[in-house]
Amino acid sequence: MNVKDMLKIPSMEGAKVLAGADQLERLVTTISVLEVSEPTAYNQMPIKGEYSGNEFVITSFAQIADSIEKQLEIVSILNQHSQLGIILYYIGIIMPEVSQQLIDKMEELNMVLIVMPEKRMELRYSEVIAEVLSYVNSEESQFEAQQDILIETIRNLPQGQHQIETGLSILSDKLKCSLFLLNEEQDILVSKSWPRSLDHHLRDHLQQSTAAKQKNAVIELQQTVYFYTRVSLDLPTLSHPYSLAAFRKEPLSDSQLNSLQRMIETMVKFFGEEQLLNTSQQFFFACQTGDLPMANLLAKKAGIIVNHPMDFYCFYKEKGEERLKELVKEYPRNLYYQDNKFEWLIGNTVDTTKGERLKRKTSSEFLFQIKQISSLATVQQQMQLIERNLQDLLRVFPNKPLFIPEDLSLVVDVTTDFVPISLSQVLKDKEMIDTLAAYFLDFDESINNTADALFLHNNTIKYRLKKAQEQLGISFAHTSSRYLLVKSLIYYRKYRW
Repeated sequence: MNVKDMLKIPSMEGAKVLAGADQLERLVTTISVLEVSEPTAYNQMPIKGEYSGNEFVITSFAQIADSIEKQLEIVSILNQHSQLGIILYYIGIIMPEVSQQLIDKMEELNMVLIVMPEKRMELRYSEVIAEVLSYVNSEESQFEAQQDILIETIRNLPQGQHQIETGLSILSDKLKCSLFLLNEEQDILVSKSWPRSLDHHLRDHLQQSTAAKQKNAVIELQQTVYFYTRVSLDLPTLSHPYSLAAFRKEPLSDSQLNSLQRMIETMVKFFGEEQLLNTSQQFFFACQTGDLPMANLLAKKAGIIVNHPMDFYCFYKEKGEERLKELVKEYPRNLYYQDNKFEWLIGNTVDTTKGERLKRKTSSEFLFQIKQISSLATVQQQMQLIERNLQDLLRVFPNKPLFIPEDLSLVVDVTTDFVPISLSQVLKDKEMIDTLAAYFLDFDESINNTADALFLHNNTIKYRLKKAQEQLGISFAHTSSRYLLVKSLIYYRKYRW
């Protein structure tokens, strides 16, 4: 069903579209409920690959009804997750009204905002959910008849690097089926599990399975019977052979399987084999989406020893300049990838002295050099922190050349609820605050580097540090005092610059 169809179901009588009226032909494959008190709670989920762009979220913004700022933040996060839109309940009861800022934001993001009839407390989320899912499920039997519609939907996915992943997500949602694309070596290249909790069990089965081709073989996973189908994809013009593995609680009919194969083959041809072959792209995408077993496999394939310390670089650029790519030839045992805004590089042997020539040249770029990362889980965390909090990181660390993982986490931890030292009231001198910020945040407590950056003499920096301790009544030698000061400086740059 599409959005227009959804608006016709009985439980949505009287609902109004306030934003995204030009998105009513978009496909709807599932619907869920979201109620959160803090956007950060929802922000912990993987950004990419988890949703197909065809899911609606039902909410009343009950916990954040009085905070337009948090509502806008939630909408931005939903957009990052490729969610289609929101169905908003209980206006005039929980939320007094829908703000124009929310409407404008959703229009800007091409998301659909549907508002249920106002001041109707008897309306229930479950009614819409039941009717939508019933409609969607009834369409499954007509899957093969919807080939052209689904292919057109997939072809019109937003430009990016992950259309095949997103296309699999649409087909997985549509058929309630787990789908895996594999290469000749039986490595899993792209996948989407249904339900998601089965993912590692299905991966284990695929690694143990020796059958090259079978249809609707009965297997048992987690005390549940599934039908397992493995077929080769007909892609003779590509450089490598690929196969499809499917797991479903109901057997796939011949027509469903033929349609599924045709759509996946069309998708791979349309978006290009490079989305399946690019080891670096797959590695960083696996980290972004939390698929650490796949990331581990790809890292080993590239010669990276994942249980040894790793050096991780991220270069942010607005105009497409490449700055990290030059290191790839010098250090072949690493993984490098660039997307629309970032270059990513990771390896065990990347020479840190190269960072001197990689420093930012303009205010519209930034280089994160994060040393001694000990696990791929930390890589995932750092990528998510950078992508989700980029502007805050740029404000807090405008000149810092080298990071440890805790640096980025600390920026996220300092929120508006944190009570900082009243630097401007106690010190009263902006130059003094700027000196402290440069010393502690930018140059890792190096007097020489701070002096060079501020064009001051070393003794001037020493004098200001001594004076600041006297005025603040703390000692920088005490760990707890220094920690509180660093968090206060982060707060100062994050919210007051």
